[in-house]
Amino acid sequence: MALIALAESAQDIASGFNRFLDPLPESSAEITALISECFAISSALRELNTAKEDPRYYLDYQYIYNDVAVVSDTLNYTFTDVTRLFGGLDRPFHVSRRTAFHQVWRETNDFFYQESHVSLCRRLEDSRIFLTELAFFLMDGRTSGDEYRVQELRDSLEILFEIQQLRLASTMNNLSLGDAGAHRQRSFERRRPLGPPGLRGGAGRYPGPMSPQSPPGLDHDYYPWCPAAPEVPTSPTTTTTFSTLSSSASASFSPNHWLPGVFHQTPPTTSFRQTGAESKCYGEDLAGASARLAREYDKLLEASFEDGDLQVRLFHRASDQRARIHCRVSRNGRFVKECCLPLTKLSIQRDASTLKLYLISESGRLKDIWVRLRFPSYERLVLFHCALIALRSEDLEKPVGLFNDQEMHGEKGIYAGKIRDDEFQHALRVYRDRDCGGIRLQASVLRGELKRKPVWTAFITTHIESQRWMRQAGPKTIHLADLQRFVFAEAYTPQLGPQGQHELQFESSRDAREFMDRIDELAEDQMQHYH
Repeated sequence: MALIALAESAQDIASGFNRFLDPLPESSAEITALISECFAISSALRELNTAKEDPRYYLDYQYIYNDVAVVSDTLNYTFTDVTRLFGGLDRPFHVSRRTAFHQVWRETNDFFYQESHVSLCRRLEDSRIFLTELAFFLMDGRTSGDEYRVQELRDSLEILFEIQQLRLASTMNNLSLGDAGAHRQRSFERRRPLGPPGLRGGAGRYPGPMSPQSPPGLDHDYYPWCPAAPEVPTSPTTTTTFSTLSSSASASFSPNHWLPGVFHQTPPTTSFRQTGAESKCYGEDLAGASARLAREYDKLLEASFEDGDLQVRLFHRASDQRARIHCRVSRNGRFVKECCLPLTKLSIQRDASTLKLYLISESGRLKDIWVRLRFPSYERLVLFHCALIALRSEDLEKPVGLFNDQEMHGEKGIYAGKIRDDEFQHALRVYRDRDCGGIRLQASVLRGELKRKPVWTAFITTHIESQRWMRQAGPKTIHLADLQRFVFAEAYTPQLGPQGQHELQFESSRDAREFMDRIDELAEDQMQHYH
């Protein structure tokens, strides 16, 4: 859609919201904010269009063309939805004019929150800020402020665009299950099959093949658990066991999945300053869950919390990449209950040294807490969080864009850039924990259905002060003398230099230079703080 035409649509939407002010004085602040954002978006679009047509910036426009297209398309979808919802005022109401406006206002708020889990005003604000940054970048060659924030806005708008496209395709009944015979890509880049329309609020979902034990015509997840039965051995897959009270891990792990290998390694240990509440499972008892899981799933991991009173196990089914978490609760050595859920039904939130897994509604809103897990170190908490996010991302039941918990609360984003990693383009981020000061790198899938899925993380708190640890080997290449990568992906091959050094191959020399600068700043800060 042309930028000027979109700017005019924004003004029309502002005029439409202006009609709501008199009937709904109690919501005037929110309505006024929406009107202001619409006019600001119109202004930003016109400013960007003026810059685009300036001969001085004509060639540079190609560098932001894709970003402009995404934000324009999301705004066009949004304005079309707002106009459709405004049409509700033309319905024959047997109620007062105020009630009619109140009903349409409520429907509008509910629709946009259910689609993207933020308010319409927040969505418009993000679009306006991103448009302003694009215009600034076009004319000045840089962003006006926090580049990490700009990257976050780009990511959220791309996710929103994917959701809107899926909804449109679902409405048109034009989704495909994909080619079942296609070559299988690696787990961290594989495209998710699109499913039949109309499921989970219109987002395309693929339920995966029914298991042989599943009665025909019944959703596997909602079929009642079988009657209680003694726990039986799992399949021959070897499991890894770790305790959150120590940093040790079993020496054996399954060669068929990446997860046990993560906890087979021994990470560094950085203690928390603030300790969270003790581990506790709040889920409802599901008798016989262990027996059912043993027949269909491979057990990948078993972790003990609170001196073994709470055992957490992670299970995986290769046929549809389904991932489940199972909790077994004991008290004074006696079994109390067991609980089990697919990871796709849980949102993962951090609180101090704990991870809290919340039940989520069909629209993605947080409901009750299901389990709380307390960790003894920053590294163990990070690894468990990344493992859960990665497992859930690969699950073919995961609705695209439903979860907003890939970023871990309590960490500050220091850097965000693009690298070429194992022949794929990944997002590289640097995080610093606000509580304990731990610093880590994380590479994540940059685009597609598995976007934001962790590929690997590495803890570098003790490395950055060494002058020999990092050196620039080329305009876009940085070599690291040592890097212990914890990999959350199948068949991943680390990028190495000619002498076996760990190599980061950036997409641009600017990204590489900024990475070096950020690491140097962190090292200087560490030295001042500890010495």
